[in-house]
Amino acid sequence: MGLEHATLRGLLRYTNRLLSWPLVAALWVAPAARAEAQQQQQPQQQQQPPAGDISHLAESASSKHQLPSSLDSENEEAEPEFTIGPTEPVAPGERRWVRKFELVDLKSYFAEGVLAKAKDAYDGGRYRTARQLLETEAATPPVRYLRAMSALRMRQWATAAEELSALAESHPPLRDYCHFEAARAYERMRKWTEAVTHYGAVSPGARRYEDARFGMASILEKKKRDYAGAVAALTPIVQTDSPKPNNPRQAEAWLTIARLARYQADYNGEHRAHLAVWALHPFSRQVPAAIKGLRDLPYVPKWKVARAETLLSLHHNREALDMLERMLPRMELPDPLACRAHFAYGTALRKERKHSLAIRALRPVVENCQDEALRPRALYVLGYSESVVEPDSSIPTYLKLARDYPKHPYADDALFYAAHKALDRGNKAAAMAALDQLISHHPDGNFAAEALFQRFWVYRAEGQQDAALESLSRIEELRGKGSTHESVQRARYWRSRTLRTLGRAEEANALMERVAAEGAATWYGLMARSRLAVEAPERARAVSERLRSPASAMSVWPLDAGNLAADPHFVTGIELLKLEHREAASELLAVDRKGRGEESIRLLFHILHASGYERYARSIAWSLRREGLAAPTEAETRLIYAAAYPHAFRNLVVRHSRAARVNPDLMQALIREESAFNPNARSPTGALGLAQLMPATAFAVARQLNVPLATPSALLDPRQNIRLGSAYLGGLQRRFAGNPAYAVASYNAGPGAVDRWLSRFPDAELDEWVEQIPVEETRHYVKRVLGSASAYQLLYASDKMTTLAFGERGSNNAGSR
Repeated sequence: MGLEHATLRGLLRYTNRLLSWPLVAALWVAPAARAEAQQQQQPQQQQQPPAGDISHLAESASSKHQLPSSLDSENEEAEPEFTIGPTEPVAPGERRWVRKFELVDLKSYFAEGVLAKAKDAYDGGRYRTARQLLETEAATPPVRYLRAMSALRMRQWATAAEELSALAESHPPLRDYCHFEAARAYERMRKWTEAVTHYGAVSPGARRYEDARFGMASILEKKKRDYAGAVAALTPIVQTDSPKPNNPRQAEAWLTIARLARYQADYNGEHRAHLAVWALHPFSRQVPAAIKGLRDLPYVPKWKVARAETLLSLHHNREALDMLERMLPRMELPDPLACRAHFAYGTALRKERKHSLAIRALRPVVENCQDEALRPRALYVLGYSESVVEPDSSIPTYLKLARDYPKHPYADDALFYAAHKALDRGNKAAAMAALDQLISHHPDGNFAAEALFQRFWVYRAEGQQDAALESLSRIEELRGKGSTHESVQRARYWRSRTLRTLGRAEEANALMERVAAEGAATWYGLMARSRLAVEAPERARAVSERLRSPASAMSVWPLDAGNLAADPHFVTGIELLKLEHREAASELLAVDRKGRGEESIRLLFHILHASGYERYARSIAWSLRREGLAAPTEAETRLIYAAAYPHAFRNLVVRHSRAARVNPDLMQALIREESAFNPNARSPTGALGLAQLMPATAFAVARQLNVPLATPSALLDPRQNIRLGSAYLGGLQRRFAGNPAYAVASYNAGPGAVDRWLSRFPDAELDEWVEQIPVEETRHYVKRVLGSASAYQLLYASDKMTTLAFGERGSNNAGSR
């Protein structure tokens, strides 16, 4: 563990003033938050099986579903890291700050004077000099910590242990780090009891927690021969409500538990711990040792089911199906394990898009299994497969889910999809009833805005403009998960469109200008800018000038930390930054982002960015853009956009996209959305590489270009992938008369699907056509790719920003300008 971070020190050492250490201590709203949480958990932990009960621990793990709920949907994107709603701009003099944060709040403790000299000595390995320099300094926590760490580096174990132990008790932001290092110092002195005590004091949730539990277990096993105690030390690592397939620490813990069981002659426990490695972490490096331990022993059915579920969660669908197909003939419903196995089998078939077979597998589960955790999920997956091949059957399935499980997280989803299918089938009354029920019973759910927008679309088609406007206004008033930046942008865009049809052009133009300015890097910002270019050119020019104005980093600060100021990881991370500690960024990245305000998340980005941690800042920026960024696209947010939209592989993109007559920014955006610039990306359906090409499609394009493509794995080469992806997109664009929206939709769903949708909506303008794409994945995909292309032009094109032409009606007359 070190303190060095030269980039941060160079950036922040010479800011205006040095803040004293009590500032960080003041941030610590609950000084022993993690310790209190640990104490609160103790009664629950005492209700668990006795320490060392390995068999019960393993059986508990095998009885848990290993199939994450994210696999229930066709859209298998990761769950949002946080959920934020739109924010209205607030003038600096009008706001009430929760915790005002300035750039100077990041200033190093070691920026000047004797402390700077001591830190330089420490960084240079002159630890004795560092301690001597600090002897006459006031005993503030930074001084005490640097002295203790210098003693540790000098191998003065007793001094380091004593000083770190004292600091752990008096300075909460460093509590867990100090306990961990004190434990290591006591280990060096062979004081096992003290070491175990300090390892045990590291709080659950702390970044050092797992390392501390392994350290504790190692001492109990090897020095104290307390095998049951060692198992108890590792139990929190494996006993989790959220299984993490192939998590190396969990797999290592299970393998260690197996060894400890053998020491205690608990051969059943050893057997089950090895099964846990094999089933829950099938591709970890610990598996060969587990398989060796399972030699000549039975593979228990419940562990086979758990392994199949794990394989399915890792998108190894075929292997999961093979395993389940061998087991299902011997498993009868409604046995709970049989219910799990049949549900996993149906889900795997749905993932493979074998919907008729999925329906056949899932209907018996819905009819016979009453597990309240499994049955609503089975109804949901069944409803999806029915919606593809038996749409009339899907409506009662979805309504049954909402009726039988009204408080389940899927209830509002089910009502929305039932309404969507009812509209497709021409049953408007049933659709509106389902939408009204959703809006009434789930106003804070993530489908409330979707339901209101669907109602708007129905009223708009009927010419009921007042009712349509009322639905859009309600979207803007929503709170909770349903209120996102995109949902509000969409509502404002279509409210502007509706106001124009009512002859209220000035109101419409003002609203459209707001959408264009606040969402320039989004689909609706692009649409708004494109409309203004035709309907209010002077407003369009004003927006473009505003967006192209240079950004000043100094205009970022201050920002409000909000409730982030009470997060233990945030408080510790800020303290580590001021200590110039190399793990500061990792600590800040460990902050729980759920339930935070958008400004707090932006603050997290800017702290990392200003401190030189660009890679970590980029991950925050990516999440912000994926989950909604409501602030105007100006100076502060421009930094976030630049991090979220990198020019990765730009030379290859420019070369091959121009050869294919594709806008390089469009191709850059497509790659970003397809693979997040991971050249080794593999989708659950078999798409490969940066542009996520299916092998069959890639081989066909390669033949047209007379390019050798030896094997599908060649698509993991960025040069090959970008060349073929650009050529494929260029061909699609030519097929659809240069229309980028139709080409991008074809890239996702296939040109045949786009032909059908164009025939279905022959008179729709481009924005209307995109809103009516019947496949949700493709609809969102078109918006994301074209919005991302707009972001690239906003950030990197200084002379001209593309707009889309869609004023005329018809299928092929909406090219780019």
